Amino acid sequence: MRALYQMDMSGCSPEWAVAFAVNDSADLDLPERARSYAVELVMGAVERIREIDEIMTGLSHDWAVSRMSPTDRNIMRIAVWEMLYLKDVPVAAAIDEAVEIAKLYGTADSPRFVNGILGALAERIKDGQASAGEPVGGEEGDGEEAKGGAVGRDHGESYESGDTWS
Repeated sequence: MRALYQMDMSGCSPEWAVAFAVNDSADLDLPERARSYAVELVMGAVERIREIDEIMTGLSHDWAVSRMSPTDRNIMRIAVWEMLYLKDVPVAAAIDEAVEIAKLYGTADSPRFVNGILGALAERIKDGQASAGEPVGGEEGDGEEAKGGAVGRDHGESYESGDTWS
């Protein structure tokens, strides 16, 4: 999240942001495996940032991504990427982690906001209405939801309708 936030606020390169976040943050002492995962998260989210932002816009009724707090939007960018593209990360785990990070770094409203957006995506994934590469939520005013095939992973086993993550 720190690397995406840094990129968002300064326009620096993903490589610099990741290096700074994982190597130069005094409060982080990450083992090599965690560093590799951090790089994977950031680079994956950066590679698909337009698509991820479209998905978040489609789920956040009347909230453009640019209007979201930089902390919240970057926490969700990582979680959306994990939910759609990482087969070995359960959807509920991605949401749990995002909510916990929002509690640490966001405002008092951040955990609820993050949970609401990501929970809506989880519902759409479960219902087969969300897939990588397609906006979620359809065009404004048409009443139709974007529908696509299953995402490139099995999401259903880890998410139950009505689960809460905060």
